[in-house]
Amino acid sequence: MSDRVLETGRLREEIAWRQRVFENVTRVSAVGAAGLLILFVILGLLDTMIPAWPLAGVAAMTGLISLLSLFVSRRVNLQPAVVLYLAGLTLTTFASINFAGGVTGPLLMFLMVFPVLAGQLGGIFAVQWSTVVVIFFWLVAMVLEILGGATPVELPDNTARALYYTVFPASLLAIAIIVRIFVQRGQHGMAVAYERERALAESTQQAQAAVEAEREAREREVRAAMHIRETVAGYVDYLSRVAAGEYTACVDVGELDEDVEGDRELHALGEYLNTTVDTLVAALTQAQEVQRRYTEQSWQTVVASGRVQPGFAYRQDQITPEAEWLPQMTQAVDRGAPVAQAESAAVPLVINRQVVGAIGGQHTDGRPWTEEELSLIEDVTGQLAQTIESLRLFDDVQRRAVQEQLIGEVTTRIRESLDMETVLKTAVREMRRSLGLDKITIHLGTSQE
Repeated sequence: MSDRVLETGRLREEIAWRQRVFENVTRVSAVGAAGLLILFVILGLLDTMIPAWPLAGVAAMTGLISLLSLFVSRRVNLQPAVVLYLAGLTLTTFASINFAGGVTGPLLMFLMVFPVLAGQLGGIFAVQWSTVVVIFFWLVAMVLEILGGATPVELPDNTARALYYTVFPASLLAIAIIVRIFVQRGQHGMAVAYERERALAESTQQAQAAVEAEREAREREVRAAMHIRETVAGYVDYLSRVAAGEYTACVDVGELDEDVEGDRELHALGEYLNTTVDTLVAALTQAQEVQRRYTEQSWQTVVASGRVQPGFAYRQDQITPEAEWLPQMTQAVDRGAPVAQAESAAVPLVINRQVVGAIGGQHTDGRPWTEEELSLIEDVTGQLAQTIESLRLFDDVQRRAVQEQLIGEVTTRIRESLDMETVLKTAVREMRRSLGLDKITIHLGTSQE
């Protein structure tokens, strides 16, 4: 598309240049014909030996053809104007030759200008056409002179010599001017072509540089995409491992790639994930340890309070409140995992990662425990742990509710009086009653006082 536009632009420029040259030539031709017309009129009035009046008519005809050709080039087209001008100029020139010594007269040299002018205005085809026309008319004129059909006017020697001396330099000057215009046009065309080639070379280099830059950019994009994909896959794998409970996992941030946009942010994200997970794991570990200690202390309190029988045993088809610790039960508590040895097996009671007891059993016939039996006792032990922990929490809530109620009642009775001694007596009485104490003492001041 761009080549077609450039070719159209060059064609328009060529036509415009030929139009300007043709207009200049026709103007010069019209002015020259006017000057010759004036000269021949003067010579005719002086009644010289020269056929001035016929030559004046030829000059007038040349001027009219030049003006008409100029009008056609502006209003119609350049090509018909060139054809009209060269044909008319050729005819008038041969008519002038007949009045100036014939085909061997001094005006014959002027015919050399026509092919050169035709080539300048119409190209190689116009040169060939103009040369053929000139030769044809010259042959016709020569045959007519030989056969006597056209008798040329013989010029005086001085006049003929003057015309020879005038026409030769004039023709040479005209050819030189036309060739100069052609050479300038050729140089301009060569300069334009050179500039176009230079611009094309620069465009080619720029295009190659752009292609290379695009290729490098595409390679960087592919490398960056692969890097980001691998990094994201590593982060996903890392988060999956953390979600599965592998808290010791650590994301590998890899090496920093300066060519990958956002790699610093990816590194920062990886380090942030590592730090965040480490912090969360530390907090979770601390919370689990606090919860474990709370569970341990709570069950120690439950056992020490005597509110619950610590163990039961089933022997000889009856349940007894006394429990015997089997060696396997001790091992299970120490290990925090089930233990099965020969006919005996034990499973620890684990609540919030804290062992609070164990269940042990024996086969009286001495047979070993099967996998199905161990799985069953483990499942039952797990459900038992959850149930007794729920009951402990429920009992703890109830006791706290009773305690809050007692505190509220005691506080209410204490605040019923505005007398300090009455308040102190009420406090002693209500606290003794609420706590079931044998003796309670309230004393204001310190022991030294």
